[in-house]
Amino acid sequence: APPGGAASMVRSFLATARAHLHNMTVNFGRTCMPWGPKRSLFAGGTGALFAVPGLVMFAHDPGAQRAAAYLAAFAAQAVFSVMSDYVMTGRNSVWHGMDRWYASGMTVFMIRFAHSALSPAHVFLAAPPLFCLYKSKDAILRNDFPAFAVWHGWWHIMAVAAASHCIDLANGGGGLVKRLEL
Repeated sequence: APPGGAASMVRSFLATARAHLHNMTVNFGRTCMPWGPKRSLFAGGTGALFAVPGLVMFAHDPGAQRAAAYLAAFAAQAVFSVMSDYVMTGRNSVWHGMDRWYASGMTVFMIRFAHSALSPAHVFLAAPPLFCLYKSKDAILRNDFPAFAVWHGWWHIMAVAAASHCIDLANGGGGLVKRLEL
């Protein structure tokens, strides 16, 4: 490992976590984008995909009350995400705080869901999307818009894939691997 490599990564992770907590509380409705209102369709538009895990649950049992609740919860996440990451990006707005809190809550919910509905090992499906989120937040701290746009879009895509996979598996489906014949 390069000198200071692991220590540097830990410091960077802790700085990113502190910034996220600060933005969830003190900066609730404030933008954290140092570049201002600069939009990326990939970083912001992919937030609409958060409706997909709700649709997966709904497709398994459209008449179930929990299916409608999942659909509503994930649709709300899609709205919060697009409003914060695309429509209001770079400008102060209550959408940012709502998205930060809701996305954090949904992440915890899906980790718990994977653990209880599937197995403790399925919790590790959260690692790739959380890594992408970490890299996007690190890009903000480094004032690197292109890196932010790429990593934040991948955070959305990977989180949607992991959540959809877990929901499909928990409902007797084959998960994304089988459905996409990977």
